[in-house]
Amino acid sequence: MRLIINKSKDVYFNLALEDVLLHGNNEDILMLWQSHSAVVCGKHQNLCGEANYGYCKKNNIDLARRLSGGGTVYHDEGNVNFTFIQSLKPHEELNINFRKFLDPMMDVLTDLGVHAEYSGRNDLLLNGFKISGNAEHLDQKNRRVLHHGTLLFDSKLTTLGEALHSRGQYESKAVKSVRSAVCNIKPYTEIEDVSSFIDALASGFTTKHGYLPLELTSEEVASAQKLQNSKYDTNAWVLGYSPAYRVEKEVILYNKSVNITMTVHKGIITEAAGIDDKTDNLGMALAGLIGKTLNMEAEKAFFQTLNIPFTEEHHYCLF
Repeated sequence: MRLIINKSKDVYFNLALEDVLLHGNNEDILMLWQSHSAVVCGKHQNLCGEANYGYCKKNNIDLARRLSGGGTVYHDEGNVNFTFIQSLKPHEELNINFRKFLDPMMDVLTDLGVHAEYSGRNDLLLNGFKISGNAEHLDQKNRRVLHHGTLLFDSKLTTLGEALHSRGQYESKAVKSVRSAVCNIKPYTEIEDVSSFIDALASGFTTKHGYLPLELTSEEVASAQKLQNSKYDTNAWVLGYSPAYRVEKEVILYNKSVNITMTVHKGIITEAAGIDDKTDNLGMALAGLIGKTLNMEAEKAFFQTLNIPFTEEHHYCLF
């Protein structure tokens, strides 16, 4: 069994690397890794309905989509991610089994003084507060399973709350996250910093569960970089893969609030409507959105039609 301590903090590369390690070999793997600040939604979620898109963009928080389903999570350098990838034995059923992977994680955490327990939603709790969100993906063809989760060691919890608080009213068939009160692990252990926490996790899995530390190969890195560029770091995947949704947004026009409703499918605005008798050219501006990709260029054209300067306060107001 192979232990990888992945030093990259690029969330798009790291998600691509998970994909490569799942589909590219038959090894049983545990990878420990971190990301710079990021919001990562599940494969079948509406990213804009889960995250405060504007807040994230303005605060350099990456927005990403992973291979697995489940709810949206927040990463930063105070959080540690763990990824188990295993091939199923001939007698094992091909189904989701969170405890298979969380039991050994809880075992190692207990040795570190962290007495976690299960929630009813496949999360890990500490004193009733969530410290770990988890998700799984099955590669049915090759009978391999990917399980990954977060461990909030010393994360910025205020930023987490802001980043995961979407703006607007969203309607869609997308899977919705269930929010939970969270806490950090650090106050409950004698470990002082996140680097030491990673080392302690690695040591626990090496000594207790037989994992062997091994470096990434140059071929794995190259494959992950290629997949990052073609999929994980593209708007077609991050935004465009969201199920079709309808959103009602409150937008400030000429110092007053106007409600605008849009329907978005595969990142393209298919409908746009709003009523405000006192705003000239609103109908024309909304009509100009239809058929456009939901991005800042579409926003800029919208405000230009209204003869309103496109200032920073308007950035991402339609997302």
